[in-house]
Amino acid sequence: MTIWLFFGLSWQSWPACGDTFTIREDNGNQAIIDARLVGERQGLMALERADGRIEIVPQQQILNREVGPDPQPISCETMIGRLTEEFGADTFRARAVPPYVVGLVLSEPITKNYESKVTACLNKGAAFMKTVEKVFLDFVGDLKLETEKPRYPLVLLIFETDDDFMQFATKETGGQGLSAGSMLGYYSSLTNRLVIRMSECHTFTTPLHEAIHQQVYNRGIIRRLSPVPVWFNEGIATGFEGNGDKISGGPLRVNRQYAQAVMNAKNVDWDDVVANDKAFHGDVLAGEAYANAWSIHWFLVTKYRKQYVEFLQILGEKPPLQLDDTETRIRDFERVFGKRIGKLQNEFPMWLDQAAKKQNISFVNQTPVGYLKTQSNLAEVEMTATKVGAGGDLEAEGQMRNLSYVRPMSFHITGETDGGTYAEWYLPNVAPFKIMHLPKQLMHKQMKGAPGGLRESTFRIKVRSVVPESETGKAWQRGQLPVPVWSDR
Repeated sequence: MTIWLFFGLSWQSWPACGDTFTIREDNGNQAIIDARLVGERQGLMALERADGRIEIVPQQQILNREVGPDPQPISCETMIGRLTEEFGADTFRARAVPPYVVGLVLSEPITKNYESKVTACLNKGAAFMKTVEKVFLDFVGDLKLETEKPRYPLVLLIFETDDDFMQFATKETGGQGLSAGSMLGYYSSLTNRLVIRMSECHTFTTPLHEAIHQQVYNRGIIRRLSPVPVWFNEGIATGFEGNGDKISGGPLRVNRQYAQAVMNAKNVDWDDVVANDKAFHGDVLAGEAYANAWSIHWFLVTKYRKQYVEFLQILGEKPPLQLDDTETRIRDFERVFGKRIGKLQNEFPMWLDQAAKKQNISFVNQTPVGYLKTQSNLAEVEMTATKVGAGGDLEAEGQMRNLSYVRPMSFHITGETDGGTYAEWYLPNVAPFKIMHLPKQLMHKQMKGAPGGLRESTFRIKVRSVVPESETGKAWQRGQLPVPVWSDR
């Protein structure tokens, strides 16, 4: 997720410039700082410091302002020095690969015999950030967009333990947005830092998404704290797919997971996410909102590339701290693309089908016996099935993770075969992001309406999820679990 900041005051323009400010701090003391004034709205000023941080200061606390040159951005080495002072020399290690600074925050001091592992972790993080840079610049280069070099060192902070990550995230975000316990990582548009848990360095799925946000806001594409729609931010970030510490796809490639999700969406459509950002903040609607964000971005950048570049330029001109209302967002969108939002969405399925065929991507949610991973209804499920016994029955086991950011959920997961049989796992209360084991089971229960006698050769995963306290959740607790319905499709 990306940490944003919103205010409810009117905006007044002011060109970015370097000044010396005398500020009265909250404790009454005075401080003199060098900063660039990058945005102002009635009563507030956005001051950009030499290390890339943006501080929002009430105008009444600014006692004096002397116009001067822009503050000289600090070097990577200076950034490491400041981070070492912040986290402590005994528990902080870092490596600079300009323009990146990768830092590891340890929970306890480490002995010398483990320093090599720390170095390996930092090297892996640095290599990942350079890979993100390459694929992002390849993408914008293909669009013939001009980019800038990052003005400041781009920081990636890796926390060894989840407890330290959550404590730091809670303090840095001020409790805004999702709770720290629900976040795997985030990019802060205020501090300009990318912050992740060490556990995420295994697949880099979350770091990839957040690192794209960091690239967008530090390459001269869009200005931080400007009123960029969430659908665009998340659409471009979801376009990049990771495979371990490698990046296997970009925004021009069809994402099978999101494509299926948007075609099955029932509660959120393109009109909803273009008009406002509300759907992204709700537990029930967020999944469909992100799928719609991916689909809008992919569709526009592949079919309406010229207009997409024009629209991106409009977003890039929006100043920090401005707020766009619904009418402005819709007007900007429809004026550039020349069609109503709903009409563009109607064009999407045919364009998606054509692209999927060219890219050899199938939307049939089945796979030969073996390993299957899927994300559906707030669950990420991995399952392995094997043939056992003389009859060749399928036996499956796996694990699932609750993807809800805000609350525990009840899950009913079924592994369903093309022979009309299934196995089921009921998990009545799974905490956000908790991983649960799915014990080994034979897929021998009969699906409703199945003809019987069919041979199992493939399987698929079906996920149902509800709030535990809902009527359906209570029915499940009483043993009234849904029975899959047979289909020969």
